[in-house]
Amino acid sequence: MPYPALLAVHLSDGAITPPWLVGGFIGAAGLLLIACWRLTEEWVPRIGVLTAAFFVGSSIHIKLAILPTSVHLILNGLVGVILGRRAPLAISVGLTLQYLLLAHGGYTTLGLNACIIGLPAILAGWLFPLLRRAGLPAFPLGCLLGVGACGASVGLNFLVLLLGGEDDWETLAQLVLIAHIPVVIVEGLMLGVIVRYLEKVKPEMLGIRSG
Repeated sequence: MPYPALLAVHLSDGAITPPWLVGGFIGAAGLLLIACWRLTEEWVPRIGVLTAAFFVGSSIHIKLAILPTSVHLILNGLVGVILGRRAPLAISVGLTLQYLLLAHGGYTTLGLNACIIGLPAILAGWLFPLLRRAGLPAFPLGCLLGVGACGASVGLNFLVLLLGGEDDWETLAQLVLIAHIPVVIVEGLMLGVIVRYLEKVKPEMLGIRSG
């Protein structure tokens, strides 16, 4: 497998052992079942917009000067805060399109990638109303969830490479963590700004009742 391919949060074909791949599809199926439960038409436009945002954000690669690879935004914090438990729908469709259209990621790892990115997104969506009710202001709340969701995905990716890799990917898994430090910081700041903006102009997108 090409060296840089393992430095992305999207796991590629051939990197992970079959039992982990099967477990990934089972986990992703469970997440999608939860996401589809009592899904109404009013959610469809919102899911479509977040799918597009996730697809575009994850498709823009930024070349790093220090490490021989590029990184990209994940935006799972944003998807999770707005969609909550329905986040895996946008993430799964986005990952599939990225593989089919851009050859980014892999078809055997779609399930694992959906879990790695989707689980932190669901957690961010669950934590958002709790932390908001606790009185945390919009900007630091968004920063915290953006950093947490992105960092959790990077951490899960690290663990999967470490524990389920076809080869010994320990060194490369460590490089994944280093390479994505700036991404985690940027995502935190971005979500902080977005949450503060939406709270003022479109609070219903965050599940906040206006007035």
